[in-house]
Amino acid sequence: MKKTVSVILSLIMAFSVFSVCLTPSYAASASEEKIASCNGDCEFFPTIIIPGLGQSSVCVTDDNGNFILDKDGNKVSAFPAYLQVGKIIRKAIFPVLLSIATQRDVGLSDAFAAIIDDSFGINACDLNAKPIGNVKVEKFMYPYSKCSEYEKGLMNMHIPFEKYPSDLPADHIYYFAYNSFDNNIDLANELYNYIQMVKKQTGHSKVNLVPISQGGTIFSGMLEYHPEVADDLHKIMCIVPALDGSIIIGDVFNGRVNFLNKDYLYNGFLEELRLLDEKTARIIEIAVRILPDEVVMATLNKGVKHLVENVMTRSTSMWCLCPSADYPTAAERYLSSPEMAKIKEQTDKYYQAQLHARDNIQSLVDRGIPVFCVAQYDYAVINVGENWNKQNGDFIIQLDSTSMGAYAANCGEQLPAGYAQKNTHCSNPDHNHISPDRVVDASAGLLPDTTFYFKGQRHDLTQHNDVILEWAMEMIAHDDIKDVYSSPRYPQFLSGRDVRNIEALIESAEKLDKSKLRGNDADKLDKAVKDAKAVLDDTLATSADFAAKEEELRSILVKYGAAEKIKNEDPSFLRKISLWLYDKFGTNGYSEIPIEFVKGLFHIG
Repeated sequence: MKKTVSVILSLIMAFSVFSVCLTPSYAASASEEKIASCNGDCEFFPTIIIPGLGQSSVCVTDDNGNFILDKDGNKVSAFPAYLQVGKIIRKAIFPVLLSIATQRDVGLSDAFAAIIDDSFGINACDLNAKPIGNVKVEKFMYPYSKCSEYEKGLMNMHIPFEKYPSDLPADHIYYFAYNSFDNNIDLANELYNYIQMVKKQTGHSKVNLVPISQGGTIFSGMLEYHPEVADDLHKIMCIVPALDGSIIIGDVFNGRVNFLNKDYLYNGFLEELRLLDEKTARIIEIAVRILPDEVVMATLNKGVKHLVENVMTRSTSMWCLCPSADYPTAAERYLSSPEMAKIKEQTDKYYQAQLHARDNIQSLVDRGIPVFCVAQYDYAVINVGENWNKQNGDFIIQLDSTSMGAYAANCGEQLPAGYAQKNTHCSNPDHNHISPDRVVDASAGLLPDTTFYFKGQRHDLTQHNDVILEWAMEMIAHDDIKDVYSSPRYPQFLSGRDVRNIEALIESAEKLDKSKLRGNDADKLDKAVKDAKAVLDDTLATSADFAAKEEELRSILVKYGAAEKIKNEDPSFLRKISLWLYDKFGTNGYSEIPIEFVKGLFHIG
């Protein structure tokens, strides 16, 4: 049971780690009150952030539309599920115990499917692709300057405005919150109406848009359904946009799911998932054998079936994350029945938007509207589906989708010797769009001169890359950066980074009482802090540079108890046990192993 729960949660984290009618639409509640102090007469353009999957506050409500609160008085999140621990235990306890005792599926798979339906069903849609769960989105019908501290906190969890301030006035910053499982056409229409609202509130005739991850699908849909919106746009800054979905969803919707292959499930899936350390992964591999493999697989298969069929395939927003190459077969698989006709009509419409996405974006550029993009590469896509290691990506989305067509070697590989850039979208012979590590050919992407690439950056940790955030805050306020050649701080190819550890170490170092340091350790600490701050300020620093300065600073702090030493636990013993079990007994549970042992002893079967 623990294994199946881990796998299901890992799948959901990968969508992440992917509102009912009571929620007012942006059109209905849009305020025409003039809010911006400039009344449209200033050098800045209002900017609308369109966040990614799960980056909006979507909370559970009761039947009257009132928020449900937890024991601490906080609103209960509905993303990605409404997990009621007590209810889950009550449903699972007896089927789990009976199944272990009898070594058969005594209601376990049914209980697990019911838990999936109860927990994730809060985000289910009806056969018209309209949300039916008791959820409400906390929307912001006014700029950041008018938000309460609570509302600012919601935004800063995902886009740290307070940490990376911009010259853009706070009354020009807007956050388009939405339900990630909602109806895509409705969301695209709401975004269009939200733009009109922002124009009225600020007095400006044009806005900037910043679509992030799943927000790219809403942006892409809006361009297709409302091409007239081009008149309202000043500049677009896409950050890892899922413009052609994610191969994770393509694999899931086409039944190419790795963990439904029991040999992979029992032999390395959890370790390669990279959401668990190897020790934990191997413990689960060993422990799960308390049940026969057919019970584990029956439970897992039924849970996944309910999640996909009852929640994901009824959400047009989830369909928007299916790559265009995978859509026809996936639609045939799940949307071919008459009862799914209304959903298919809408997903077909977005499929056309997907096919036209690059042309629609090119049309903006042709009109003189600058479009910029941040893409990330050389971080293998999470191994939920069979295609995880067949395309370069950023853990969640393949590079082809976020870069609008850049060509790349697979993760850990390089372009072949003698490779010449394709120049698909660049005709300037003086431009070199091949990355210094010879992994990416940016000339094949739609926007070779305005797409910035970050090596080794994990998609769900983008918000912790200070260079990306500083670049974005500069871009929303000013028009100085025209392309990848405009600023030496922001060339076309940069490195991924996560600043949390080194910033925490600097803070600890600055609080340390230096009078207690021995020998020349005070001088060493000062130098380590100075070097750490320098690497933070260096936008060109590599991940290796970061790691070296972090280790230098940590070693001194550990010596004086101001930081914890990184513990790399040795999982070799557990690994040997798990591999031995798999090698000798395949995926059999412990109750089946004696029989297999006897068979092997006497060469039976």
